[in-house]
Amino acid sequence: MDGGIGLPVTRRDAPGKVSGDAQYAADFPHAGCAYAALTTSSIARGRIVRIDTAQAERAAGVQMVLTHRSLNEGLGEETFAMKGGHMQSSFLPLTSDEVHYAGQIVSLVIADTQEQAEAASRLIAIDYDAQPASASMDDGDRVEKPLESKSIDVGNANAALAISPVTIDATYVTPAQHHNPIELYATSAEWREGRLLVHVPSQWVMGTRMGLATIFGIPAEDVHVECPYVGGGFGGKATILPHTVLIAMAARRLGRAVKLVVPREAMFTVGSFRPATRSRVRLAAERDGTITAVSHEQAGQSATIDHVSFAVTEVTARMYASPNIRVRESTVATDVNTPGFQRAPAEAPGFFGFECAVDELAVALGMDPVALRTKNEPARDPVGNLAWSSRKLTECFARGAELFGWSRRTPEPGSMVAEDGALIGYGCATACYPSASGPSAARIRYSADGVCIVSLSAHDLGTGAYTVMGQIAAEVLGVPNHLVRVQLGDSTLPSGIIAGGSVTTSSSGSAVHVTALAVRDALLRAAGGGELVDGFVVSPDGSRRPATEVLAECTSGFIEETGVWKPDSISDKQMQNGLAGGMAFSSALGKYATYSFGAQFAEVRVDPLLRTVRVHRMVGVFDCGRIINPRTARSNLAGGMIWGASFALLEETQIDRKRARFANTDLAGYHFSTNADIGEVVVEMLDGSDTLANPIGTKGVGEIGIVGMPAAIANAVYHATGVRVRKTPIQVEDLLV
Repeated sequence: MDGGIGLPVTRRDAPGKVSGDAQYAADFPHAGCAYAALTTSSIARGRIVRIDTAQAERAAGVQMVLTHRSLNEGLGEETFAMKGGHMQSSFLPLTSDEVHYAGQIVSLVIADTQEQAEAASRLIAIDYDAQPASASMDDGDRVEKPLESKSIDVGNANAALAISPVTIDATYVTPAQHHNPIELYATSAEWREGRLLVHVPSQWVMGTRMGLATIFGIPAEDVHVECPYVGGGFGGKATILPHTVLIAMAARRLGRAVKLVVPREAMFTVGSFRPATRSRVRLAAERDGTITAVSHEQAGQSATIDHVSFAVTEVTARMYASPNIRVRESTVATDVNTPGFQRAPAEAPGFFGFECAVDELAVALGMDPVALRTKNEPARDPVGNLAWSSRKLTECFARGAELFGWSRRTPEPGSMVAEDGALIGYGCATACYPSASGPSAARIRYSADGVCIVSLSAHDLGTGAYTVMGQIAAEVLGVPNHLVRVQLGDSTLPSGIIAGGSVTTSSSGSAVHVTALAVRDALLRAAGGGELVDGFVVSPDGSRRPATEVLAECTSGFIEETGVWKPDSISDKQMQNGLAGGMAFSSALGKYATYSFGAQFAEVRVDPLLRTVRVHRMVGVFDCGRIINPRTARSNLAGGMIWGASFALLEETQIDRKRARFANTDLAGYHFSTNADIGEVVVEMLDGSDTLANPIGTKGVGEIGIVGMPAAIANAVYHATGVRVRKTPIQVEDLLV
């Protein structure tokens, strides 16, 4: 069999993408389509006191200009996804004259052509009553808001810190960052006899359908959201962005299709971003390296319009065995657009500070950083005292150290020098990400011609879902890979889960698995019993018949089943909500603590005079349960590691604090890694199947690759230079001491 689980099957979506046949949201044609252009606010906080659209309305081809004065339609209540809704923000632009952040949408021009819309949008004159604003959580008037529900206390960490012989107390800072996928945000909308058709780059077509139905007061069945391909998501396309609502509204008012492609600069404010963070980490240990106290306090940037947190301490609290644990979370409201999901939303910035602090503790103890981590490996979840569904972190470190050549490391900072004089630094860090799952459905049709069609409204962000969903079905039914067809990204298909939080394979893959089993059982009943082996029905007497012969004898010539899967920790009511498009997944499986784990290593080379940092190589070894496709999984993990290097050394959304706005809103000023910035990347995945997590034994792969790498690189920079940098990005000036 050439398409089953565990095989490095080539991505089945690859031919369409390289040939140009794959259609993304902005590619879908709509007859008589009009085009939209945005105008965004030039101030960060205040009110619009005058908006003159007369000249724009008289411009050639203009069909409509929407502003807060003309947007008078009654809309159903929807809110931010983290508050139980489906929106990127609980604030919808154009619903009032208030301005809450720089770059907020303040008008929308609809014209016959894109060029006409853009030209007319520049003719709108706006006067503001500007108020003092702040886009930085470090401004003096910003106050931390504690999140009491996120607090964890085990033992007495403060008391242990006070008496322990070795302690670390340090603060670490990460900046705001923005996702910049190749595919721009885009929406096209068309109403046909009261039904809404939307093409939008989406990580959650079912959630988008449910949210738009609520907003426009129509049945969910009357909303069709189609998104077969996503040109990069990372979390920014997981929720309904405000402009999608406005475009659908304009299309209904005009009675014709309307399309908007958001320009790169506007993507920094019409969507979401990764908020800035500040972490204070305190660790205590005995002189033999036994950790006696863990304290992690994190403050995250939020928005004045949405107090939302992305808490990491519930994960960092579970990393090491300690009798005393104290964690706290808080938010700092700023005048910015609502922050949102971005690949490993909390874990990527949170583990930077936490794992750097563990490295600092190793230095203070005079202990090998790998040895310190493995010495304090917890036998059970140290917070809830739950058993791990699986945890092979020590194996990850052992194998990673072997692959990396960690034994060549000399502990003294600056003691390793390359032939060209560059300072060599070795660093390591732990990676962890909750392995969540949620309800999902799938439909499989197995026909007499041998073709197996797998259909569900899950998504492929470019990470391989088309491929692995087919492999799971092929494994059960014994169908050759070339005869498997997979349909995704359409709200008319059986309900798939949001593509976020590394849940797709575990959730939708489990649904495909149970549905394939149902097809298999139906096939065997039609055959009068026996077993299905490599596409043949083997009867109790040992005779073999091709499955296609049995299918040909069925009345319809095929067998079709629809199946649903949910984790045991989710109730039937939650399941129904999730299948309808609600947020319903959980990483808590009741009896077990379920996470993906990894050990990550980095070697950097630092110029001794210029102090420039280059990532020479990276190694990651991961415990992610059963690997459906090692080719796509390795690509996921390597991509996360590369992004982690970008996080550590390059990425920062710079803030013009005087004007309270993002300053580098283009690909010239917003820096991220390219091929020239990355050396060797080695990824290995441990064998194993976590069937306590789900029927197919998988755990999350998509996000964990980025989690430990920023800290591993920062720790390597310290080892090379002796300079401890407690913020990202690490820049030349940080090392000129």
